[in-house]
Amino acid sequence: MLEETDFFKAPASRSYHNSYEGGLCEHSLNVWKRLVDLNNMMETNLDNNSMAIVALCHDYAKINYYKLGYRNEKIYSESGSKSDSLGKYDWVSVSTYIIRDVKDRFIYGNHEATSEAIARMYIPLTLEESAAILNHHAGMSSDSAKNNIGEVYGRNTLALMLHLADMLCAFVDESRE
Repeated sequence: MLEETDFFKAPASRSYHNSYEGGLCEHSLNVWKRLVDLNNMMETNLDNNSMAIVALCHDYAKINYYKLGYRNEKIYSESGSKSDSLGKYDWVSVSTYIIRDVKDRFIYGNHEATSEAIARMYIPLTLEESAAILNHHAGMSSDSAKNNIGEVYGRNTLALMLHLADMLCAFVDESRE
């Protein structure tokens, strides 16, 4: 299935972590490595297959989500044809990733629900794996399990560890300077 998508070429984000070609696949592998490291460090004895499944599938909603486009950016230089309080500049068209039109991508629900649904189409998920993917953003989505995220993580170590691994990768290991 993945070979028929842009999973191996897609960015993980538009402008934050791994916002370059191949960033989504790389981020997924990074999350898997972090999850294994956390499991070993914390001695939580998580199932190796479950760790691989949730780490590699947690961002499936980003498959065929972005496409290359353009935006205008102010470039400051001594030879700029316009000026403002910061100096001379010109507007330059630069390539960037933009979100595909909603009709051109799969949507099941929010990011987490869409990722879990795509994974479930191809892999029989355990209840723990499903909950881990569904809660990997810890209630940050507007329509996720905010009121009971502590209960989810208290009962499902895999879900908590996936969230931690994802956040460490996105905001520490892969963050833009």
